[in-house]
Amino acid sequence: MTIFVRESSPEDAPVIEKLLSLSRTESTLYRGSTYSQPSGSTTEALSLVGGVGSTVMGTLHAVHSSGGTWFIEYVFVMKEGREVGIADALMLHALRYLTEHHASRVESSAMPGDRATKNLFERHGLVAQTILVGKSLSDPSTAEHASQ
Repeated sequence: MTIFVRESSPEDAPVIEKLLSLSRTESTLYRGSTYSQPSGSTTEALSLVGGVGSTVMGTLHAVHSSGGTWFIEYVFVMKEGREVGIADALMLHALRYLTEHHASRVESSAMPGDRATKNLFERHGLVAQTILVGKSLSDPSTAEHASQ
């Protein structure tokens, strides 16, 4: 089995949109909400796809947020492609690219309870810096899930 990673092309747009749709659906399984670092005014971005053979099964997108800092907005691999190293290959490619392009820092976020993403980031040296907390004041059901 040969894993590939490459920069995405316009022809990859439909499969990337499918992967992002699957990602949004899966994110409903976790507590909390998604958090995106503001992209700022930069147009610098890295968009990768990865998979097996010639089948795209995963994607990663990072943006230059400020100074030498880049933010990984998403990394996602469809269930059929997990546990074979596609996400690790995407991360390795991204980190190598960012290093070669003089990035000094990379950041991202993971949903509470999404251990696979947290573990992926930790395997590649990204560690928790701050835990972002919040509560919807217009949703009374959140009180039921509060810790004591």
